[in-house]
Amino acid sequence: MYSKANLPTGFVLLTACAILVASNIYTLVPIYGIIAKDLGIPAGDVVLAGSLFTCFYACGLLSLGMLSSYTGLRKVLVFGLLASALATSCVGLSSGPESLWITRSIQGFTLASFASVVFAYSYDAFPVKQRTMLVVLINTGFLIAGIFGQLVSAFLTAWLSWTSVFHFFAVCYLILFSLAFLLLPASPAPVLEKESMFLVFRSLLRNPYLFKCYLVSFTLLFSVIAFYDALGRFFTGSEADLFLIRTVGLIGACVSLFTGKLIEKAGEIKTLAAGLAAGAASVSAMALFHTNAGLIIFSILFVSSISLTIPTVITLIGTFAGNNRAKALSLYSFILLSGASLAPGIASFFGFFDVLLLLSAIFTGNLGICYLLLKGRTVRS
Repeated sequence: MYSKANLPTGFVLLTACAILVASNIYTLVPIYGIIAKDLGIPAGDVVLAGSLFTCFYACGLLSLGMLSSYTGLRKVLVFGLLASALATSCVGLSSGPESLWITRSIQGFTLASFASVVFAYSYDAFPVKQRTMLVVLINTGFLIAGIFGQLVSAFLTAWLSWTSVFHFFAVCYLILFSLAFLLLPASPAPVLEKESMFLVFRSLLRNPYLFKCYLVSFTLLFSVIAFYDALGRFFTGSEADLFLIRTVGLIGACVSLFTGKLIEKAGEIKTLAAGLAAGAASVSAMALFHTNAGLIIFSILFVSSISLTIPTVITLIGTFAGNNRAKALSLYSFILLSGASLAPGIASFFGFFDVLLLLSAIFTGNLGICYLLLKGRTVRS
């Protein structure tokens, strides 16, 4: 376990991993057309590569989480970064749709090694009092990645080429592997369980409180990716304005750092309701005021709502899951990324205004789920 003196190193390293690993979920979003033009393929083939990535990422969350029961959490986390470096470099060598699909699928699976074990590893390797802050930082990193990945991708593609994006991230993963190998402490020896992981997941889904949390979880990254995907396809302003709209969203991501204090004052469910209400208000406002200024202001509110909702949902899942917290969070990650994998394909069928209406309906529906959670908890108590 980390000593107090080494806690900042662990916090920084795992947060950096969260940002850089999750960034590749979003790297294709701003450069669909550029890749399609360079490879001479339809843009839909590039969108499919993005969907395959997140689909295999979601599958990796489950299978690699189970693998850690045999190998140990640290080995999956550390050597997964090495495998991710190799797979990511191969994406940059793609020469056609088939190679792009295959390499992005492998990349998605290898990158899942981090998210599949990082929460459980945090519980094993860090003191109790510091775990909550670390979980918040990791999830803040995941959220920042939604914007950071797009910014890096757009910048490097404009400056060099789209292939440089993946070579850059490959180098980053190789550096993170070296640091993690040297600095991360060993996790406890794995304890093999008699009960199948799938049976555990089934029992978790049968918990009515967890099931409602998972329904909300499914829509969170779905909303982020669908919004930025539609924005990139239908924005009529300059590239500089689009870059600015994406950049200012980082301001909203900082809200997650204050989630703990809000939960202490208002409780988990009311904090969740506040985040969902902010999300509904932001996308509804953008549907009415979609000028550059309106998109900038309300995109900050939109990202703030997601950054408030994600750690709150995690807190609720941890509370409702009890001793199965680590497995419940692993299933949460799978469901979160399953929603993300469907977002590009679904968003491609809609215009920007229609996507905003869809997201408004999703947030409103989630508010209804939040009410049921509050009502159920009141009856339960």
